[in-house]
Amino acid sequence: MIGKGPKAPAHLSASTKAWWRATVSEWALELWQLKVLQAAAESWDRAQEARSMILAEGAVTRDRFGQAVTHPAVRIERDARSAFLAAIRVLALDVQAPTTKGR
Repeated sequence: MIGKGPKAPAHLSASTKAWWRATVSEWALELWQLKVLQAAAESWDRAQEARSMILAEGAVTRDRFGQAVTHPAVRIERDARSAFLAAIRVLALDVQAPTTKGR
């Protein structure tokens, strides 16, 4: 274990802050890596927000013509998940994703 590490950004969810703390306590990260870690954490939270919206409203919605269309949150979730995975690949860390608890 490396140590305590820098504090998690205040705007992250509770579970993602816990993930941040666990990650920075285990790995000695340079400044650029902390920026990538922050992008990963923000992407994770965004994906979880979109997932909550999809669960509440469904993956399909109606457009102004009454036609069934994919809910916009589906694309947001997909893009945020891709951004999270890309950031983790850049960091090349062996870490688990944050949990969804405490959201």
